[in-house]
Amino acid sequence: MTDNEQLNIKELKNAGVKFAEIGFLDFHGDLRSRTFPIDKLEEVLEEGYGFDGYSVGYLSIEDSDLLAVPDPSAFYIYEVNGIKIVFLHCDLYKDGKPLEIYPRYILKRIEKEAPYKALIGPEVEFYVIDKNGGKNNGFYMASHPEDSLELLKRELLLEMSKIGIEVEVMHHEVGPGQHEITLPARSPVEMADLIVFYKKFLKTFFGLRGYKVTFMPKPFEGLAGNGMHVHVSLWKDGKNLFYDDGLSEQALYFIGGLLKYAQSISVYTNPTVNSYKRLVPGFEAPVHLVWDWGNRSVLIRIPVYKKLNSRNARIEYRAPDSSGNIYLTFAAILEAGFKGINEKINPGGNFNDNAYKPEHAHRLNTMPKSLYEAIEMAKNANLMEDRVKEKFLKLKLKEWKEYEKYINGNGLDTSTLKVTEWELAKYFYR
Repeated sequence: MTDNEQLNIKELKNAGVKFAEIGFLDFHGDLRSRTFPIDKLEEVLEEGYGFDGYSVGYLSIEDSDLLAVPDPSAFYIYEVNGIKIVFLHCDLYKDGKPLEIYPRYILKRIEKEAPYKALIGPEVEFYVIDKNGGKNNGFYMASHPEDSLELLKRELLLEMSKIGIEVEVMHHEVGPGQHEITLPARSPVEMADLIVFYKKFLKTFFGLRGYKVTFMPKPFEGLAGNGMHVHVSLWKDGKNLFYDDGLSEQALYFIGGLLKYAQSISVYTNPTVNSYKRLVPGFEAPVHLVWDWGNRSVLIRIPVYKKLNSRNARIEYRAPDSSGNIYLTFAAILEAGFKGINEKINPGGNFNDNAYKPEHAHRLNTMPKSLYEAIEMAKNANLMEDRVKEKFLKLKLKEWKEYEKYINGNGLDTSTLKVTEWELAKYFYR
């Protein structure tokens, strides 16, 4: 998909596309979809398709009919085993009106109502595991042969290029077999759409070649977790509002909003039990609610690879992972940052120290230590519409209680950092 491109069914057929997969994320972030023969696409574009909204967590069982309507501007054409498929994102409707608790709709509304244009650039980390038990001895920025997948990843980039996904750079990350592919910044909805498809495409590409891919926040004890550091900048009339002969006042207020509301939005940015086993000291995962320049031990980092200027000024929010609903993650970050600007929240001075030092452990505010803490901290926060928050937190509390039952039945404590079989079964393929 390219910018402003619109779907043309005749061109799809001429290009040999055989199927249309039309999908959306449920509240948890799992991709739900249906596949239609290409000859049915025109009808589905006009009328949508109905499905059970209760089974995907959006509606109650007694009134559960939902309609999915494809977005003809949000699609990707790709090939699997010689068969061409078009994947389309969709919007959800109830009784002829947009479903207001649907995260893609929420992010669309935030983007539309903002007085400036946000650009978002996430760094999505993932592990690739050989199904046959082959080892990858890679380390940070390792090359071949230590990174045994380097050559295959080049094939991946060529395939991504064929389907219109632009890539800035790829590299091996800190954990053995852990990787990151950096995508150019885009508007929030466009980037969230891309990440949903990107995760699907990577799982398919590597799966066909004998590998498993996981974006799970902490799949392996003792190894680096999979984060999704989110870079944000705000623009108006072609001007970067985060730059004003240095970091601008608006950038500082945005940082202030994120620091003030970080605990309250963590249930949206780090939405699984496993998320909080990543957010521990070490492995460059943030714990303390402080900001700094070029510091990877803090929650919010200002990148300073080069001298700050009007093109590169941005903030990096280091807490999130990609295990949940990406639209909710981006919505929460933007809402907290916008509140910071509107309320002129001063973030205080930059931290300028290693936040992992033991002497900081008890004097600095921290991220929640568990999904349950995150749920509790989100309850009374003036963030997210009440209907969305009520529905989402109810689902998350149910998830926590399922985990708690497993933990109690296996003689463990909920504070354990052990990655359990329950977590692997629930999150490994998300």
